[in-house]
Amino acid sequence: MAFIGGQQTGGENMEDLKVAVCVCTECVMKGAMDIIESIESLNDVKDVLELSRGIYIETVKCIGEAKHGMKSPIVSVGNVVIEKANTETVMAQILEMTK
Repeated sequence: MAFIGGQQTGGENMEDLKVAVCVCTECVMKGAMDIIESIESLNDVKDVLELSRGIYIETVKCIGEAKHGMKSPIVSVGNVVIEKANTETVMAQILEMTK
């Protein structure tokens, strides 16, 4: 779990944007850890970006069906599920939902 923006109070705040990243073997092999690192890097530029809300990162075993190899990696940004996610699509969705 990581928290970007505001103060961490032991978990997700109702106003925070929850980003869940699947870290099953298939998703990790296809770039899930790079996506997590990119999201965490937002902390370095949060003041410049003027984010309207914090970002709560959660790692989960699976999002959706257990065997989702062709859809990996899978990331959930708020209520939007991104299949075949990459850093660019995830960051664009986060920025859209925090501006």
